[in-house]
Amino acid sequence: MAITTLIQLETAATSNVVTLQEAKDHLRVDSSDDDTYISTLIVSAQRQVESYTNRCLSDTTYHFRLSAYPKGGIVLPFSPIKSITAIKYYDSDNAEQTLSSDDYYYNIYEEPCTIRWEEEPSEAYEYRVDAVSVEFVAGYTSPEVPPPGLEHAIKLLLSDMYEQRVDVPREKFTSWKSLSYPERVFHAATNNR
Repeated sequence: MAITTLIQLETAATSNVVTLQEAKDHLRVDSSDDDTYISTLIVSAQRQVESYTNRCLSDTTYHFRLSAYPKGGIVLPFSPIKSITAIKYYDSDNAEQTLSSDDYYYNIYEEPCTIRWEEEPSEAYEYRVDAVSVEFVAGYTSPEVPPPGLEHAIKLLLSDMYEQRVDVPREKFTSWKSLSYPERVFHAATNNR
């Protein structure tokens, strides 16, 4: 049986890796005329780098929903993992239950992070696409900092977006991707089956 998954943003990041002033310094912009525009580009560039690397660069809370328990554990879709808030499931009577933190374990330094069981969990309700739910926080916060190459990748992408205000054909492998590539975490769709 194929397991369906759904990633739902619960709490968005409240800060970005690159500040407005850092972006303006990088772009060599002195006026405040484009501050709002540059701020939106910062968010867009960071989201692009995050999507490419499967990393959350600023603390973000997600719900990861699955239609069943995968064999071998649940592989989380983003890194680095700060914490797992809760794991819930619907039991065979379609009643929501919360797993005790004593029933599972994980290593926040493992990439991708996999939640494993002390003992095989109870069977989840088979007629729900959200039979199992993991709420987790991923990202970097002080004193942890994102890898420096990713900050520079955001600035390069930001420069490109600021200077090219139209959609233009791009090279397949650009400088920002070269800087981001070593930090990629590969999460295959087949990890949870």
